[in-house]
Amino acid sequence: MAINEQKKAPRIISAGAGSGKTYRLATEMVQILKEGAVRANGIIATTFTRKAAAELQERVRVRLLEEGLTGQADQLANALIGTVHGLGVRLLQRFAYEAGVSPEVSIIADEDQQILFNLSLATVLTGERVEKMEYLSDRLGLNKRERYDWRREVKRVTDIARANDFSFEALEKSKHQSFESFQEFLGQPDKDKPEGYFEHRLDQLMGETITRLENNTDETKKTREAVNTLKAFQRTLNLRQYLYWHEWAKISKLDVGAKSRDDVAELLEFAASHHRHPEFQEDIRDFIYNIFEIAIAAIQEYDEYKKRRGLIDYTDMEVLVNRLLDKPAVKAVLKQEIDLLMVDEFQDTSPIQLEIFLKLSKLAQYSVWVGDPKQSIYGFRGAAPELMQAIIRKVGGVKPEDIQEYSWRSREDIVHAVNALFTKAFTDLPPEQVALKAKRAKQPNENSLDKTPEPIEMEDALIHWHFVYDGEGRLPGRPWMESSIAASLKKMLDKPTYVIPKGAREPQKAVPGDVAILCRSNAECQTVAEALHRAGLRAAISRSGLLATAEAKLILACLKYLLNQYDSLSVAEILLLASGQPIEDIIESRLEYIDSIDNGKSWKGQWAGDDAFILAMDQLREQTIELSSAEILNLLLEEMGLRRIVASWGNEQQRLDNVDVLRKMALQYEEACNRMHSAASLGGFLLWLADLENNQADMQGSGEGAHAVNVLTYHRSKGLEWPIVICHSLEGNLRAEVWGVDIIQESEEVDLNNILGNRWLRYWANPYADQIRNTVLDETLSESEANRRAREAALQEEARLLYVGLTRARDYLVFPSRARPTKWLNRVWHQGQEDHPTLLPNERESPWEWNGQFLNITNEAFPYPRDFTHAELPEESLLFLAERTGRQPHELYDIDAAKEPFSQEMSARIGDVLNYQNSLSLEEGIDLYTVAKGIKAFLTADRPAYPTPERLKMAEGFIQRYEMGDTAPSALALMGDAWLAFLGRQFDIQEVHRKYPFRYFHHGRLFTNVIDLLLETPKGLVIIQNSGFDGGDLTKMKQRALQNLGSWCYLSGCAARELFGQKPVRTFVHFVLSGTLVEIEIR
Repeated sequence: MAINEQKKAPRIISAGAGSGKTYRLATEMVQILKEGAVRANGIIATTFTRKAAAELQERVRVRLLEEGLTGQADQLANALIGTVHGLGVRLLQRFAYEAGVSPEVSIIADEDQQILFNLSLATVLTGERVEKMEYLSDRLGLNKRERYDWRREVKRVTDIARANDFSFEALEKSKHQSFESFQEFLGQPDKDKPEGYFEHRLDQLMGETITRLENNTDETKKTREAVNTLKAFQRTLNLRQYLYWHEWAKISKLDVGAKSRDDVAELLEFAASHHRHPEFQEDIRDFIYNIFEIAIAAIQEYDEYKKRRGLIDYTDMEVLVNRLLDKPAVKAVLKQEIDLLMVDEFQDTSPIQLEIFLKLSKLAQYSVWVGDPKQSIYGFRGAAPELMQAIIRKVGGVKPEDIQEYSWRSREDIVHAVNALFTKAFTDLPPEQVALKAKRAKQPNENSLDKTPEPIEMEDALIHWHFVYDGEGRLPGRPWMESSIAASLKKMLDKPTYVIPKGAREPQKAVPGDVAILCRSNAECQTVAEALHRAGLRAAISRSGLLATAEAKLILACLKYLLNQYDSLSVAEILLLASGQPIEDIIESRLEYIDSIDNGKSWKGQWAGDDAFILAMDQLREQTIELSSAEILNLLLEEMGLRRIVASWGNEQQRLDNVDVLRKMALQYEEACNRMHSAASLGGFLLWLADLENNQADMQGSGEGAHAVNVLTYHRSKGLEWPIVICHSLEGNLRAEVWGVDIIQESEEVDLNNILGNRWLRYWANPYADQIRNTVLDETLSESEANRRAREAALQEEARLLYVGLTRARDYLVFPSRARPTKWLNRVWHQGQEDHPTLLPNERESPWEWNGQFLNITNEAFPYPRDFTHAELPEESLLFLAERTGRQPHELYDIDAAKEPFSQEMSARIGDVLNYQNSLSLEEGIDLYTVAKGIKAFLTADRPAYPTPERLKMAEGFIQRYEMGDTAPSALALMGDAWLAFLGRQFDIQEVHRKYPFRYFHHGRLFTNVIDLLLETPKGLVIIQNSGFDGGDLTKMKQRALQNLGSWCYLSGCAARELFGQKPVRTFVHFVLSGTLVEIEIR
């Protein structure tokens, strides 16, 4: 990149899956910093997750340090590197005054936002509104299969409206445009007929038709069923006075025998014309209008609620930051400060985030955006790939040098298959932005990662499993396909199959944790997990139902019992799960207790009060009075040994993961209470958990590990990789819907200066439930531009989703199929044509060609019966958790010699007593302790070789520093002479060590100290430790030496022998105030 160019338009870098996006982003940042074009603290970089932000910052810092740019590496801590939300919060806090908010504004967490919005929604939902919406939901067939939650539609409209900064005027306009655009497919209602005409005429025609059918010669089953259906509808019409619109549609498609078709023709024709019924169009209009009106009222109430409490949520934050960047004063400040803007994963940003980035790009000197439009799969979160493509076109496309060329992740055939498939599927992208070159080549070349051929153990990277039904009759339904996948995977792992783990060079046998099975929906994931279990394989899957697991029930029973000791159900669960009592004994014991209470008989204490576990819980309750819910849970797990109990039930990794999830939930509950300024309690925590369970939000631990196959959705797999990937759900139908919420662009050209403008919000509701097919509305919609747009968007969305799935594989990519067509794969390969097959069984070559060669694929046909045998899960090494020993005294790790006598290991007695000088003459009232410190310091510092003037000067300095009164420097020097002379006479000194520090481990415990004087002599070692004690007579000094320093001398002697080679050791205590040495003999 030419640094001297002003980059007001963003520079786009295309980084396909596995092409080293993060490395390229870090390289760009390092290169610009090296060239001195930007300041490290002038960088703004946004990533999709906090983890990605931390990884980017760390990589750049390491690279800068490697380049010797330590200053920039230090300044990088001041750069704004984080998520979009993190960036927005920082900007909003800095320019709070300009944004019109408090600098201390509280931002509502995502998990709290739904609660607060529901409160606002409940405020505006009057009884009349609710009754009207329920009535319309019935009329439009929305409640046909199950109770329809129209409140969720209101929330969806509000979320999209707020995220795209639609004004109330724009929503009012959208309300009318939504119905007017819908009415175009229905035509004008027939208002000339009198009120009740359609119902009266329908009743009349049904009666006449029933009479004709009952009196004609048609005796077919089809006609008899039609008569019963019409009679039921006629009864309903007479009772209710109207029919639902899906019932009208069903009548219009009534099927009878060939002889009766003329008899029903008039009825069918009239029923099919119900789209001209004024009430039909009024119901559709009223439902659409009410959705918008309730949404507008809810937004207004929600805004007032937040304003009264000084709160904003993340959507408000984005809107405020977007508006903030239009203010001249803010722009002027940021233009001086922002040198470089870097955007990671630009394809996943929402329209308002794109507008924020464009505005920041105009303020920054340089702007670099890295991402991959082919991986834009978060449309349901608000990502708009069409806007991103428009921006790329506006800035002149992606330059060749800004395209990542190589795939570092997948083997060559996987890369080539993806190239062949998606250069055809992504017709709106140049081939060079789709195709990658493989670094993991079969045969080494100048660009390959390895310089040796692929190991012989590695088989074809592309695998096609074709499952054949080995039985009679129709092809079995679910879960036959999932069971076939599980059985085939078991065979693949048992074969065995070899993979090359990331970072390894040599192939290794694949284990279940190397495999990922990708599905379109969570329900399919659950079915696959159950099939794996039946095949004898564990599944790592994140699913709800945590509180229904046995381990959660035990923990919750304990928590409830701590809260209320009279909770008999909790007691029963504890007896069953923790104490291991048979359920029959528990029931019998409970019945005896109830009988004794009813009959006035005595019962000692509470029911089951004599159980050991219950008794321990009763003792634990006293410790929990002032603890938080998280502290109580942790105490319960530790003191009652619950982890050991649940691990003994088998599948211990999953169970222990669930225990950890419960602990995490306890912390989340307390954090939520802090944010909402409400009190946290154990009872509140239990209610909070019950609410999660009711909303199916009590997610279990995934149980990931080498022992379990990873089962997850294609969406959740983004950013991950595995050696073996199995792409399930390839038979799925196209999910092209015109119903629900959509943003309609009023012009084909996107205005980069006003991305959020020239758009309106469309909401359409399906009035027929599952009877939409072959109605007038269905026929007109199918030929409409709206349907064409929805189909085209759905095709592009599923092509991007399949691209994400296929590029997760490192070593093997498996396509499972059966007699039914793989519609999803077919549509991607054949540009929307789902009936043209892609993979054929028994074909050695795949349909994909790259570089002039068709790619090899291993085709395996597996015949399976209707029913599969159940295999036992393999036994694994048991995770053993030892029983808790409880509270016991333990020796301290650090030894305190003054407090421990070590009388069992040694005995100490007084040996020789040596005196080398009388006490110093000291003035009355002087602090002897301080004087002793001064003497010890001088004797330690004194050396025989020092000249007399220097020794006197040093003595004078110690006298002053330690406030030794009128002590003469010469007296202190004479004492030093006497001390040195004494040592020379008494010991044949070879080496002197003063203030000798040591660390000594005595029976696994640590003793650290400093020996004042350590002498090496021909006869061994001499340890002399100074003491400032002045007992007045020799008896007290001997007693002091034994009591205070006996253990010290023992341990120091042991340490010295270990350090100096087991030499004999003598130990002395030197009482410096009296000039006396007392030997302590250790035995």
